[in-house]
Amino acid sequence: MSSKTYFTCVCEAVQNINDLQNAVEENCPTSCFSNLLSPSNTLGDTIPFILFTQKGKPFHAFGNVGGLQSGDCFNTVFFRVENVRECCATLRLLIAFDEHKNVLDFHSDDPCQVFRLEKTDSCIEVDLNCFCAIQCLNPRLINRTN
Repeated sequence: MSSKTYFTCVCEAVQNINDLQNAVEENCPTSCFSNLLSPSNTLGDTIPFILFTQKGKPFHAFGNVGGLQSGDCFNTVFFRVENVRECCATLRLLIAFDEHKNVLDFHSDDPCQVFRLEKTDSCIEVDLNCFCAIQCLNPRLINRTN
């Protein structure tokens, strides 16, 4: 392998998501991304996604461990990229709710029951080389009301 940094398709996808989110957050009307991302003005600043392990299972992370923040401890398979350095990423955990505003538990609940995703204060550092697939989800899931 050469000294050039090697990026996997998952790493490239997460880097692309990060770039798109950052372009929306900059909110510069003269940005070359402004026309491409104009639908994002109504969709927000988050592209939620699920990462899959090499065994084809969704990657789980735990938020609010110890209950030190408001709310209960939760587990999730949904993330928002906050930062990417080479192939290491800081991911914000997204908490999932069903249509009755119940927090979903992804050790027993089906991801198809998700009605709404919300950003949390919990983050995780991951090596993107450890994943073999990524599934992007509709940005309309973030803070959905109907």
